[in-house]
Amino acid sequence: MFAGPILAREFLTIPRPLRFYLIRAAYAGMLFVTMWTAWQSLIGWQNVNAVGTMARFGNVLYKIFALGELTLMLFFAPIAAAVAIAFEKDRRTFTLLMMTDLSDLEIVVGKLVASLVMVATLLATSAPVFFVCLLLGGISFRQLGEVLTVTASAGLAGGSLGLLIALWRDRTFPTLALTILVVALSLGLIELLGILLPGVTFLGSPLAVTLNPFRNLYAILEPVDPARTGAGLAFMTVSILVSLALNTISVVMLRRWNPSRNEPREQREGVEETESSEGIEQIDEETPAQITEELKLRIPRRRHRRIAPPPRPYRVPWDTPIIWRELKTRAYGSKPLIIKGAFVAAFALAVGFGLVNPAMLAPSFAFVAVLSLLLVNAQAVTALTSERDTGALDLLLVTELSPREFILGKLYGAIYNTKEMVALPLLYLLMLAWMGRIDWEVAVSVFLGFVLMVHFAAMLGLHSAITYTSSRTAIATSLGTLFFLMVGIIVCAFLIILSDRDFGRQLLSFLIFIGAGSVGLFLALGSKNPSPAIGWVAALTPFWTFYCVIGVLNGDDPFGILAVGFSLYSFALAAMMIPAISDFDIALGRTNAIQG
Repeated sequence: MFAGPILAREFLTIPRPLRFYLIRAAYAGMLFVTMWTAWQSLIGWQNVNAVGTMARFGNVLYKIFALGELTLMLFFAPIAAAVAIAFEKDRRTFTLLMMTDLSDLEIVVGKLVASLVMVATLLATSAPVFFVCLLLGGISFRQLGEVLTVTASAGLAGGSLGLLIALWRDRTFPTLALTILVVALSLGLIELLGILLPGVTFLGSPLAVTLNPFRNLYAILEPVDPARTGAGLAFMTVSILVSLALNTISVVMLRRWNPSRNEPREQREGVEETESSEGIEQIDEETPAQITEELKLRIPRRRHRRIAPPPRPYRVPWDTPIIWRELKTRAYGSKPLIIKGAFVAAFALAVGFGLVNPAMLAPSFAFVAVLSLLLVNAQAVTALTSERDTGALDLLLVTELSPREFILGKLYGAIYNTKEMVALPLLYLLMLAWMGRIDWEVAVSVFLGFVLMVHFAAMLGLHSAITYTSSRTAIATSLGTLFFLMVGIIVCAFLIILSDRDFGRQLLSFLIFIGAGSVGLFLALGSKNPSPAIGWVAALTPFWTFYCVIGVLNGDDPFGILAVGFSLYSFALAAMMIPAISDFDIALGRTNAIQG
């Protein structure tokens, strides 16, 4: 096998857990539930005798499937590749992998293909569901093949990008944050490039259509669009070229970036000592004994005596050492300005699009808000998983820190480390209210709701990190739960708009859709440590979120919607925080008996 033993090991270990089969079945089931919901939203209970109605439904349904599949691919493929490398770096097994006989090409290609196995499996699982749309009409075999090709090409390019960033950075949070931000920045820069260069084409398609996967899908699914010709082939060509370029950089820079300068000091000193004494050992073996000492005196030694730097001022920690470490040290990366600069650039692009086009105000704010919540969640979950992988959590377990100090310190430490990601969307919201683009009542309601969602996203990350001992599972569960929550809200609002807000005919379908969301939320939050509070959260959150979406679309009182949403997510926050504080010792393996 070209990828070597890395891919062979992945094929042997991935199918072993039961969740591998549950995820595939749940994903296919979610597609069928979405199909039923879309049918009730567009057709309802009426009898359909016209072929054109079925073809129109098939076309709309396939658009929903294609856009949803592409969104999932662009999010999970880069994250999967980045986490696969960051996980091994935290556990310091990636250095051992580089000490084997595997070449640089085998390591890079093997880790890339192995990290995308699960994502490719889900894409293959959804293909038969997509073929059902052919029976309804409205799309052709060529459109179906082009959409699947574009989706797979986007996943390959995204996975190559995530792998490159993971090989470059040393810590898990910078890797995840930069991966998410670079994907968002790429989409924004492509849109800006299409505006600046409207007449440039590639293989018969405009530049924005060629580079933007979402515009490319729209060009494929709209036969009347003149830019459709060659759109899928152009995007696939560009994606393959970008993937080859990114993987080539990864292969060339693999040994230069790894091991990094953040390796333990003893390991670096051992390497320096070996290199410095190599010349002397060669003289002792190849020269006569009587002139060895004379040659040693003539040859300057390459090893210089290390001069100890002057001692730094002693830093006195606070009475709460966890929050002191989170606020006063760089525990999650040595170059945080790179992440902050990338977020500021993405924020500036979103604000620019929103101010230029008034119709983009709400989508631009939603974009930066969701991006901010994902970064807060990534910071929170990696704040605990990184310490578990490096063994630092075992040291904390033997201290006198209380669970309350630990959980609250990690919670507000994560929010503090992402303060720029939280403050900028709030400033953008206040600026829109000051300019008169939105009402102050709406601005205040959204302001308070966003602050609550920041706490919810951070606590969700900590809850997942405590619940799941595997870092890859914890990160995937945490980011996946938040992502599907946001995507579910958007899909729900989209289906309501398509049905002209006729809730009577789609009530049953939405109950099924929301019920499936409740089951998924309970499996993500309470499958390991179930509790009545988590059960109520899983049961009530999708239903009351659906109520808030309907209230927003109907233009109801914003403070009434805020009261419902605030009560709901405050209860969800407490349901995750209180068990983390009270059952912290049991969850992490520390009991009173062990403490003595």
